[in-house]
This record gives sequence, C-alpha cells and structure tokens, in this order.
Amino acid sequence: MKKTRKTTAKVAARPSIAERTAVAIRQAGAHARGEHVPGLVARKPVDVKAVRAKVDMSQNEFATTFGFTLGAVRDWEQHRRTPERAAATLMRVIEIAPEIAKKAASEAA
Repeated sequence: MKKTRKTTAKVAARPSIAERTAVAIRQAGAHARGEHVPGLVARKPVDVKAVRAKVDMSQNEFATTFGFTLGAVRDWEQHRRTPERAAATLMRVIEIAPEIAKKAASEAA
C-alpha cells in the first residue's frame, strides 16, 4: 500500500460568534441611521389597507378576487402579520395596475 503525505491547507480563520455579533450590531445601527449596508436587502412594507381602498373593495371582495384568505387580509391590515414576498409583489401590481391584476386573477381562477 502506498503511503500518501497529508498536507494541511491553510484555512482562513472564521470570525468568532462575538465578532460576528459585533459586526451585525454595527450594521444594524448603520441601517437604522439610513446608511448603506452592503448585502442588506430591506423590503419596503406594503400598506394593504391603502391598496384595497385604492381598488374600492371590501376585505372579502379583495380576498376573493385576488386569492387571499379573508383572515390574511385582516391580519395584514391590522399589522398582526406581513404579506410574504409573493403576496407583497402581487400587492404592488394591484397598486400600480389594478385592472390588469383583476384580469389576471380572473383568468387564473
């Protein structure tokens, strides 16, 4: 059997938990001050109640038309929950082009 020589590759030392936490705290402070934080993606919250008011629908009509549950619409409007990414994207489409969103929703049903 042929013996092979083991080599030890230099591995960059990973920052400790304390160091990573300190960096995260500094980044959170920078974000709170409105500074740019590389790699941070902050989604703009959607005002579901305002979007629904714009299309002049009741909560039930809005939920039925666009495929949401009534409970979800209520929770979003009362800030107990926030829409997940897909729902938030649909809200933006409804806000920008309500007629197109209604047409797409009716064709998908």
